[in-house]
Amino acid sequence: MEHSITLKERSVLVVSGIEHIYSFNDKKVEVKTCLGDMTVEGENLDMGKLSIGDNIIDIKGNISAIYYSKSKKSKESIVKRIFK
Repeated sequence: MEHSITLKERSVLVVSGIEHIYSFNDKKVEVKTCLGDMTVEGENLDMGKLSIGDNIIDIKGNISAIYYSKSKKSKESIVKRIFK
């Protein structure tokens, strides 16, 4: 799966490679992409388009920040973490 972001004039953001939407409100969008968790912050955020089959979302509003973080859920088993 490919991940890309396209930002137009800080008001329209198109993100591909979406695996899960954690939360969405008018100030923050938290999603899981194929390359890690991504947070979009701003004001008056609205999901304009959601294409589950294509794994794409379209966010409109006043976008002020886009950043990535570690995944919220570890895919590694407890046994593997203990014996590192």
